[in-house]
Order: sequence, then C-alpha cells, then structure tokens
Amino acid sequence: MSIPAHPFSEYESHPLVEAARELEPSIRACADEIERLGNVPAELIDAVTDRGLFRMNIPARSYGEQAHPLVVFHAIEALAHADASTAWVVMIASEVSLLAAWLPNAVLSQMIGGEEPGGPRCRIVGSSRVMTTAEPDVSGFRLSGRLNFVSGVEHATHVVATFIDFEDQVRFALLPRRAGTVIDTWDAMGLQGTGSHDWELDDAFVQRGHTWAALDPPAAEGPHWRVPDRSLVAWIANAGHAVGTAQGALDDLAVAASEATTGDSSALRDREPFRLEFARAQAEVAAARAFVQEAWTRAWPTVESGEPDPSLLARCRLANVHAVHACAAAVERLFRASGTNAARRSWTLERRWRDLQTARQHGAALDWNFDAGIRPTLGLPARRAR
Repeated sequence: MSIPAHPFSEYESHPLVEAARELEPSIRACADEIERLGNVPAELIDAVTDRGLFRMNIPARSYGEQAHPLVVFHAIEALAHADASTAWVVMIASEVSLLAAWLPNAVLSQMIGGEEPGGPRCRIVGSSRVMTTAEPDVSGFRLSGRLNFVSGVEHATHVVATFIDFEDQVRFALLPRRAGTVIDTWDAMGLQGTGSHDWELDDAFVQRGHTWAALDPPAAEGPHWRVPDRSLVAWIANAGHAVGTAQGALDDLAVAASEATTGDSSALRDREPFRLEFARAQAEVAAARAFVQEAWTRAWPTVESGEPDPSLLARCRLANVHAVHACAAAVERLFRASGTNAARRSWTLERRWRDLQTARQHGAALDWNFDAGIRPTLGLPARRAR
C-alpha cells in the first residue's frame, strides 16, 4: 500500500529549498572562516545569488521568485543547518525584499535589473527603524543619517532606509548600496559572520519615485502583500533560521556525543541523563517546526483567496515566535547537558548557542508577538507590529 504524500512535502522539495540544501556542504566547509572574518565570502554570496535565494520574496512581476512562505521557511532552515550567519544574511534580504515591493513593479524591476538574463541578482538589505533625516529637493529627498545592524551590507546591491518626510509620515527609500558608506561596527557574541555593520548616508539624493510611505498600499500583486501585517510574512524566515540552527546543533552533537568528556571516560551518548535531555531537545525542535508548517498550511489559502483569516494568521505569528524561543531553549538544554566539551570551539554547539541567543534579540522574537498571536483566541482585537 502506498503512503500518500504529506501536505508539507511540496514545500520541502521545492527547487529553491533543494538549491539551499545543495549549498550546505560548501557553507559548512567555510563556517569557521565566516565566523573568523565576520563576513560571508564573496564566492559563497555569488553561489547563493546564482540559485535565486536572494530574490525569494521579490514579486514575480519584477522577475523575482515570490515563493510560498513555507518555501522561504525551508530554504532558510537548510542554510541555517549549515551555518547560522549565512542563513541570517539571506533571511534579512528576503524580509527587506518584501518592503521593496511597495515600489511599482516597473520601477523596482528597473532598479534591480529584473529583466537581465537569469533574473535580478540583487541583494536588498536595510532596516525599518527610522535612522535618517530628510531635506527637500526639487524631485525627491536628500537623506543623512546612519542605519545600524544592516546585516549583509558589504555584499548588498541595494539598501532600504527609513525616514520621516515633510508631512510627518514614515517613509522608505530604496537606494543603491554605493549611495552610502559602510562603517565597520559589528562586534557581537553571536551571528558573528553576518557583517551587520552600520551604513551611513551624507546628503544622499533619492528620487521621490524610489520612495514610498509606510501607509501606502503595496504596488506588488500577490498574497504576500495582502496580509494586513507585513511583518508576519517576513518573520516566518526567523522561524526557519531558528529551526535550522537548532537542528544543526542536534545533528552535529549526535556525532560528537561519541566522545568522552572531562572527568568521565564514558561517551556522552552512553549516559542516560544526556540522552533524556537530547531527546527532549529533539522533540522541542521538531514540534516547533511542525507548528509552523501546520499554522501556515491552514492560513495561507485564506490569504490567497483574498479573505485573510485574522485568527489563523495570529496562529502563524504564534508559531513563528514560538519557534525562535523553543529552539533557543532546546540548544540551551543541549549545552547544559553536554558537559565541559560543550564550551569547546571545535564543537559547533557553543557557536549555535551564541547564534540563537543573538537571533532571539530580533523583533520577530519579542514577547509582544506572543500577545498578538493569542489575542483572537481570547476575543481581543488584533495587534499589529510595532
């Protein structure tokens, strides 16, 4: 008797996800270098670009992939399984690309080279935090200021900057990376290879047509831009990052657990207390992954139909934030259970622990997401991203 395919399998076997998995050996081979240099090597960035992974959330009409959220989830998961920093850079680009789609398709396509053979090779990074000031210009704005935590900025082609316009409303601008200056500031306990430096603008001109107001309706067509709260679709990538990083820690530790540790000649895997903690961690990560899959599989058809279900979308937000916290807690559990060797840099466990602690500082993991995710269940009005 044949077993029917699982409804999630079409997303897990998508060509973009397979492309991410194909890169895992190359990424893993240079993970130590990425950590040491504080950046992803250019040749690896090119390999990711070649496979379309930087354009997963660019509209199809602008020659992007406009991939299903669960495809993005699994692609980021695969990259994070090899290296959290590499996955983070791609994750941020996918999230900021959703913002750039507020520009008209013709403008966005022209800016990012969408009609070039093979599609756009853009890498769009940036920030939604208001970090720049604007001065009037005849046909646009002149921006000055500094964006911080701009992950992947050294390899970016474009940057999204945020400012307050002359009508006192939040406005976004898409600029070429060369319009500003990268300031080397990244020094953090985790995600050390993301190159999350500052990017400074000094009286940089941007055409008004290359900007959009936060309250404008999106120009792009498709379900990604019909979700009332745009951070929701973006932050499924954070869940994928957490799940991939944690599962990578589990898989690496399963191999390393054959070693003895200081003060005990028996291997970790031969000790029942370790096995119990390992089992709990594996169950927690697998459950977090399944919750994301289940929530988004149920909710997305309502978005595609043009009638997004607020309760189901709130459940997606709950699944997203839960994944980040559950995976960080699972790796913390592994770290405590693994003895002195857990602190060795020759293992990946301490790095993945640091990476997840740092990743948990992102807005996608803040506690208000739990509140927003449970409000409909309690009969309370919806809560939007801050």
